[in-house]
Amino acid sequence: MCRLLILGAGGHGRVVAEAAELEGKWEEIAFLDDREDIKSIYNFPIVGKMKDYSNLLDEYKYAFVAIGNNPKRLELIDNLKGEGFNIPNIIHPRAIVSKYSKLDLGTVVLAGAIVNTGASIGRGCIININATVDHDSEIGSGVHIGSGAVVRSMAKVGKLSTIGAAACVKSATVLKDKFILQEGSVI
Repeated sequence: MCRLLILGAGGHGRVVAEAAELEGKWEEIAFLDDREDIKSIYNFPIVGKMKDYSNLLDEYKYAFVAIGNNPKRLELIDNLKGEGFNIPNIIHPRAIVSKYSKLDLGTVVLAGAIVNTGASIGRGCIININATVDHDSEIGSGVHIGSGAVVRSMAKVGKLSTIGAAACVKSATVLKDKFILQEGSVI
């Protein structure tokens, strides 16, 4: 069992912490956050400010970035990696991730999400609740697939893109980097 440090104690951070807790492999989960008005989230302590991670490597070998801003998330992952932290993936126990898919480091797959066979998920992605990434799709680094969104088979989503809640990317569609698909849209 290891200790996990989560950067960001906002709404996404709380969801990530619960998923990590349910994984059952962390002896302790703690946060870094810049807010002054809170000392803990649920039973997870806030042990410092966002910039304090470099001082905590001896205590926490694992760190996860739980902020929604796609470029900032990737930047922080790179900073943590450079400091020597291990960057895990967090997979909610009620998510389905094919053993024949590939997830790069720092990705979270939340409750009800499905990552199908042959899918490739880049570094630092968010596969939100009830989202589906179908077979042989490629998701670039720093992408957020919103709640209930569907990326159909063989689609490609460029890095730093956002697929809004309940949106659908049709089979074999190729989306450029930093693409934003609005909630409920189909492309």
